[in-house]
Amino acid sequence: MRSIILTIVNLVFSFSCLNAGSNNNELLRQLSAVNTEWGKQPECKQIIKNAPVVTPRSNNDWIVVHLALVEQTLRARNRSGLSTLQKSNRLRLLNELNAYWHGRGFPVNDYLPYKNPIFIDRTGNHCAVGYLMQQSGAENLAQKINNEQQFAYVHEIKVKGVKEWAKENGFTVDELAWIQPAYQVQINAEDMDGGLNGTVNSIAVDQNSQTVYAGGSFNQSISGAVCQNVAAWISGFAGWDWIPLGNGVNGPVHTLLFHNNKLYVGGEFTMASGIAAKNVAVYDIGLGQWQAMGLLDSTVRAFCVYNNEVYAGGDFSGYVAKWIGGQWQDVTQGFIYGEGVRTLEVWSNLVVIGGDFELATGALRKHVATYNGSQIGILGFGTPTPVNDFTEHEGKLTAACDVIKGSDTCALAVYDTGNGEWGVTLKPFGGIADAFEGNSIKRLHSNGNQLLAAGAFLCSTGMTYGNNLMAISKMTYDTTTYTIYQPLASTDQPVNDILLLSNILYFGGSFITNGYIDTLNRIGYLQLDPLSSGDKFENKVVLNLFPNPAGNLVHIQSSRNEKIEYVEVYDIAGRKIIYETVNATSKEISLQNLSAGIYTVRALANSGWGNLRLVKE
Repeated sequence: MRSIILTIVNLVFSFSCLNAGSNNNELLRQLSAVNTEWGKQPECKQIIKNAPVVTPRSNNDWIVVHLALVEQTLRARNRSGLSTLQKSNRLRLLNELNAYWHGRGFPVNDYLPYKNPIFIDRTGNHCAVGYLMQQSGAENLAQKINNEQQFAYVHEIKVKGVKEWAKENGFTVDELAWIQPAYQVQINAEDMDGGLNGTVNSIAVDQNSQTVYAGGSFNQSISGAVCQNVAAWISGFAGWDWIPLGNGVNGPVHTLLFHNNKLYVGGEFTMASGIAAKNVAVYDIGLGQWQAMGLLDSTVRAFCVYNNEVYAGGDFSGYVAKWIGGQWQDVTQGFIYGEGVRTLEVWSNLVVIGGDFELATGALRKHVATYNGSQIGILGFGTPTPVNDFTEHEGKLTAACDVIKGSDTCALAVYDTGNGEWGVTLKPFGGIADAFEGNSIKRLHSNGNQLLAAGAFLCSTGMTYGNNLMAISKMTYDTTTYTIYQPLASTDQPVNDILLLSNILYFGGSFITNGYIDTLNRIGYLQLDPLSSGDKFENKVVLNLFPNPAGNLVHIQSSRNEKIEYVEVYDIAGRKIIYETVNATSKEISLQNLSAGIYTVRALANSGWGNLRLVKE
């Protein structure tokens, strides 16, 4: 595994004049991304109102701002109820906290693929609370927490002695929880046997075998396997490898569809492993052979399955056609004209058609149409700019679009079923700490409360910058809802397609490197936070895991002494690899057969499910 750190602009950090009103909520949002306890502080609004303007350019800069403001506030709090010794200890440790954030010796989270507290990192750097324990002479306590609950938030720590240490030094546990930052995600991405020697345009997957298919403009894998424009990533005896599908096809592939154990391939080609084909063919996985699938007179760019029938879209005559066995049938009846169709999506029992076209309806309707099995229909007046992809996200149809200069531009649009029109939800903008600009969003995937987007763009949030791959989500602070554009990669060229298999995000395009550090060669994958989707697991039971990271044994315990019925362990691909009956409040689980990596532990107790992240070393 190769670690990839998102490109971060060099430090430019300053305190200057007082913040003005419109910046207050933005500052609070950024600080809350460092520590969610901000919104619970009684002084919060006053702090934000009086805070100086800051221009951090990295997550560590935001940690500095966070700790500086926390230190200042804790010094000002009335602690008349403390003893003389407690006041003295508190003042001494606040001085140590000042030295800590000035020194910037923060730990690095290189265990987990998401922002999270880490008590002590691999090189011995302590988190802020661990550092205060160390400076007070309680290093043994810090090490015990690190050994048993390295990734726990303060309120989750069950190691004995924390409350006593806090009281002795004049702090409350709530104050310690406010001090503790979540440390910057260090995204882990992996190459796929070195990648491929040309652009990847489309990715498909066989869920049962976990086989990933790639199509594009290439003729071999970097490791040497000859694969003409289409290849399969499979698990073999010695690990994962690229293999060819027969002799492939003799021209670029633009779209793939896996359906009923067959791989449908569309693009610009005339031959597929010895059979006559024109821009479309199918590979039968069971038989291991290519089959003819009629002729379409120009480029095929999209497939979908509607009422168990295969549809194709592209630049060919008619733009959308249905495979009726032995031939393609035009379904548009001349209602679509323009450059062509780029995407097909089944939504609300319709085929939704997107691309760069207009509709012959007497009014200007562009880029979006529907098909109900018998005729072409409309969805409002369409989007301002051409559509590259659709997905349903949080119950609404969302379109990924080209970004065209001018006031009437669009990167994302959402269809409002209430008024029957499209509303632009994202266009180029620049903010204090967030920005989006670029040429297009090419692909979308809904992942619970996140919208994953790929294309040709720049994005940033919290002064973390990335290119071409991001996760869009919403956060609410002080009654105001903000949209977060979280970079997931920093590729040197566009990302053309994405595919989510469990919590593994595969991405392909024309890029060579990610972060200008790791060489992927047009295709790679990264591990998303197993809990990021917000709907895969539901936490109703508070669990403790120790030690964490673990060796060959880990102990799981219900903190409320609830009986745990059974325990499951999932790997990063979402596969269940351990299942054990417990029928007790605690259980020791053997990890001897697991390789080093990140796992999710689930346990069922009387009140429901609980889950925790586990690192096996």
